[in-house]
Amino acid sequence: METPEQKYLAATAGVRVNQLAKQARAADEEAQRQQMTADIYGRHGKDYTDRPKAERAAREAKKQRGRRDQAVEEIERVQAAAAPKPKKRGWW
Repeated sequence: METPEQKYLAATAGVRVNQLAKQARAADEEAQRQQMTADIYGRHGKDYTDRPKAERAAREAKKQRGRRDQAVEEIERVQAAAAPKPKKRGWW
């Protein structure tokens, strides 16, 4: 039998997973955008070489990847908490 807290977690898990998935996608897209900026401004011998800007973009990309990974881990935790626990099989 489920407790009221477990029922609530199961009912809200879908909504929470969708929210976290959106956050993860947004963080991933921002990380890709920042990585492109770092790649472009980090090139040597081009007119648009700007090492400080490339380093800032690389740091931001790393931070966004960390946010994405945290959101994915949270999704896994929410799904695990909402999933019904397998019943123990008694062998008498």
